[in-house]
Formats: sequence, structure tokens, C-alpha cells
Amino acid sequence: MPELLEVSGLRTEFKTSGGMIRAVDGVDLRIKKGETLGIVGESGCGKSITSLSIMQLLPLKIGRISAGEIRFEGRDLLKASRREMRGIRGNRIAMIFQEPMTSLNPVFKIGKQISEAARYHLKIGKKEAWKRSVEMLTKVGIPRPEKIADQYPHQLSGGMRQRVMIAMAMICNPTLLIADEPTTALDVTIQAQILDLMRELQEKEGTSILMITHDLGVVAEMCDRVVIMYAGQVVEETDVATLFSDPKHPYTQGLLASLPQLAGDADRLQSIPGQVPNPLHMPSGCRFAPRCPHRFERCEQAEPQLLEDETGHSCRCFLYEKREVLS
Repeated sequence: MPELLEVSGLRTEFKTSGGMIRAVDGVDLRIKKGETLGIVGESGCGKSITSLSIMQLLPLKIGRISAGEIRFEGRDLLKASRREMRGIRGNRIAMIFQEPMTSLNPVFKIGKQISEAARYHLKIGKKEAWKRSVEMLTKVGIPRPEKIADQYPHQLSGGMRQRVMIAMAMICNPTLLIADEPTTALDVTIQAQILDLMRELQEKEGTSILMITHDLGVVAEMCDRVVIMYAGQVVEETDVATLFSDPKHPYTQGLLASLPQLAGDADRLQSIPGQVPNPLHMPSGCRFAPRCPHRFERCEQAEPQLLEDETGHSCRCFLYEKREVLS
């Protein structure tokens, strides 16, 4: 099956008072039709910046894409005009942002905000757009949708606001849905409901999902394949079952080891020593080397390449450099 989205060699830079920083450095991604790809990593690893680069929502004065291609349905989005991107954004590609309270406009009613995308992209009238908004609120499981459509964001709970964000993203039946931490700050019951809702909508519409999260439980439940990012780079990529059964990169192993255990001899949570490097002062060689328990001399002298085995499992680590397959 051809790729729906293919990101190649993406580099995204920001101008800061201390100089230019490369928040995303040579990232490659691919998503097929109907597939869910997870991007996992610590805060500051470049997950959200990758999604904003795809949507071309970087702050104009300080952020820029300096290299790479972003091909969507065979077309390079980096060569599209602003007008063409406005026709794609919210229509063919939609995004659920991390915090719905800051993403929804506090002075407009819910129905009006959902209707706006339908009116712009589907070229329909106000009444028809409002009707579609109410129908979409019903699809995302909101009770009394007519009443909710006539309310303001501050009148809704966090879970309800997140459902509104999903309704807004799905109203034009996008081909690709980017979900940036869609369950952050929600209690576990609401989290489960939101994930079930996204899965149900995906099954009905055939939508591909790019799931950005730091929650490996969400990854296990939702994703087909997983990309692990660290300090702006992809360090491992594989299918979700292999990630949990046979992680290769020391960083991935550290993430999995830090998960709480319900039983066993671990009395306290394990953690990865050290901290994410300052993007203005990246370490020479492997970026994870200062925190890696398996580092050796070469790790501090040269940067490892992302190697892929015959099963499609990729890893950026010198431990596997001289082997044709990662084993």
C-alpha cells in the first residue's frame, strides 16, 4: 500500500537569544492509509514540533523548516502555497491539540467554532454547517448536543472539551488526524473513553492517525507502529508488539524499565539517569551517550546512523552497527 504521509530528512530550526537550535534533526516518518503511528519521547524531544512542521504552523518569525520533504498523498507540502495549505489544513489533515481550553476560542460558542471549518472547506451555508456540527457532537458521544453547541468552552468539563476538539477535527472527514497528547490531564476513565472514540471514528472513516504521546499505555492500546524520538532524532522504529517484547535502543529500554510494575521485586520506580541535552549544546557523538549505561569510547566520538533490519525494525545505536540484522 502506498504511503499516505512520508516525511524525509525533516529539519526544523528556531531562532533563540542563544542562537539557532535544531529542534527536529533529520526525521523520517511514514504512515499508510488507515494506520496509527505513535511518536514517543520525553518533553522537548521534538514530537510536537514534528507535527507542527507537517501542518506548517510554526511561528513565522522564529521557526523554519531548513531541509527535508513532507509528502502527503504524493504531494510535497513544503512546495504548497499558503492558500493551498489552508485548503489542506483542517480538511485533508486535521489536528487535535494538546490542551483544548487554550485551543478553543473562549468568546465563541461551541457550535460556531465547529461550523467554521465546515463552512470554509465544504462551502455550505450557516444552517447546514450548524446541523453538521450538532451531528458531529452526537457522533463523539456528547449528550444533549443541541444545548452543548449553544454553550461556551468554559461551561464544559475537560473531557467534554476534548470531545469537542475531536468533533472539530473530524467534521470534514480528514484523511490524516494528528493527535498531540489527546488524553493529557484527563482522568483514566475519560482517557479510555477518548481513545475508544478515536478508534471507533478511525474504523468508520478509515482515517490514519499520527498519535503523539509520552504514555506507553496509549501506544500499546492504539498504535500499529511506533517511532521513539530523542533530542530531535528518531532513535528506534518498529511495530508495537516488537517494541514491548524486544526493544533495541538503550533509551527505549530505559523508557520501558521506568513503567510502574504491579508486581515483582522492584520496590521503587527506575529512571533514566541525567537529563535531555540542551539543544544549544548537543553532545558530540551519540546524543544519548551521556545517559547510556552501555556507552563506550566511540559513542562519544561519532554519531550513529539509523539502521534497519530485514523486518523493518530500525535502531540508531553502535551496538548494532556491524550486524546486518538487529539481534
